[in-house]
Amino acid sequence: MPKPLSRRTLLRSAGAIVSLPYLEAMLPKGAWSAPAAPVRLVWVYVPNGVNVGEWRYGGEMENPRRAKASEIQDDVQVERELDVLPPSLRSLAPFRSRLSIHQNLTAHHARANGDGPGDHARAAAAWLTGVQPLKDAGQVQLGISADQLAAQRIGDATLFRSLVLGTESPRLSGQCDSGYACAYQSHLSWEGPTTPASKETRPSRAFDRLFRGDGQGLPSEVAEDRRARRRSVLDLVRDDAKRLSAQLAADDRHRLDEYLAGLREVERRIDRAETLAALGVPDEDRPPEAPADLGEHARALLDVARLALTTDATRIVTVMLGNEGSNRAYREVSVNGGHHEISHHGKDAPKLAGIAKIDAYLAAQFGHLLQGLASTPDGETDLLANSLVVYGSGIEDGNRHWHHDLPTLVAGEGGGARPGRVVDHPRETPIADLHLAMLERAGVQLASDESLGDGRAPLAGL
Repeated sequence: MPKPLSRRTLLRSAGAIVSLPYLEAMLPKGAWSAPAAPVRLVWVYVPNGVNVGEWRYGGEMENPRRAKASEIQDDVQVERELDVLPPSLRSLAPFRSRLSIHQNLTAHHARANGDGPGDHARAAAAWLTGVQPLKDAGQVQLGISADQLAAQRIGDATLFRSLVLGTESPRLSGQCDSGYACAYQSHLSWEGPTTPASKETRPSRAFDRLFRGDGQGLPSEVAEDRRARRRSVLDLVRDDAKRLSAQLAADDRHRLDEYLAGLREVERRIDRAETLAALGVPDEDRPPEAPADLGEHARALLDVARLALTTDATRIVTVMLGNEGSNRAYREVSVNGGHHEISHHGKDAPKLAGIAKIDAYLAAQFGHLLQGLASTPDGETDLLANSLVVYGSGIEDGNRHWHHDLPTLVAGEGGGARPGRVVDHPRETPIADLHLAMLERAGVQLASDESLGDGRAPLAGL
């Protein structure tokens, strides 16, 4: 009896390696069902807060007051059906039953707590760590982030322990935002108290690293030259793919063909995005080495993330759709003012309208990721069903730099999550509790003496 195809089977050629999606041929012969699929963890971050009146379920612009410490124990958790999406999230309507809005989650250590101004630095730094960042003339002291904690525990099961992406380049040195280290604003992922995880902003480089066997340690100019001379990764592995296809049943051949077509489409998208960046776009209007159009850039990065999850190259992804405090103009939706600038709206109607346009535009990019996950087979269901995907910000209202009731969505059914709801958590619930719940659903167990920042326990109601 032929042995099942290994889940780690790769298509290979000189200088190219392509992982495969789940195929029925990977099941043991006679198996009645696929083995339980692993839970994938994804965090997508947007900077500068939101237009609360257009984003919050129910549309209240004025946030309910923060609870006093003595009142917190009297708060209760309330759940209800997510019957309608707020205006800024309406592009996500096809996935309404597959996502939940979580309200009253707080990043306490994004607050000043005696450290004075610098909310943008603290917002990004504390969102995944739950730790108050050090403010000391650009010095760095923070803590490990939830994604990197997961990478330490379950990352060895995949080729890459985690994938960290962003649309704007990171800064590793210097002072920004009232004396905080610049690294805080441009990184969500931290391998340890002083070490941010490397963030890739070019879709082509992320793609090469994952799928083209990109040589690690090569000088950048050598690696660029090698990539420039390569043909499509699919051309390099075509013969291997044909040999494999001949061994598969019809359904698996169809899955393989769909996957390879998707891989080629991502290559095409990356090539088009980089062409746009090279055709007369002023340097000041785009991040270095990145597509000029933010939507094209974000979708290319998110497509690479989806492919990485599809092939089980990694199970842990973080994406920053802009560095915290970014003052980028969103000309794609006719918003010419800088994002950070107009986030200090002072209740000015045109600025609030501009923020709402930005919020809706970024949510649409998130919807592109959800569409890709939902349309990708994974075992007996789809990839979204086996994922937990968080979308949110470390600031609620950018005008007041509030860090309570953070805008937070969770999509997917990974680990038995129950979407389709609005969950009002007790006030002052740490957002780190959400991350702990995600880690728990992915099989990451903390020792009794371990913690994630100010997290208390896995979030109830996920």
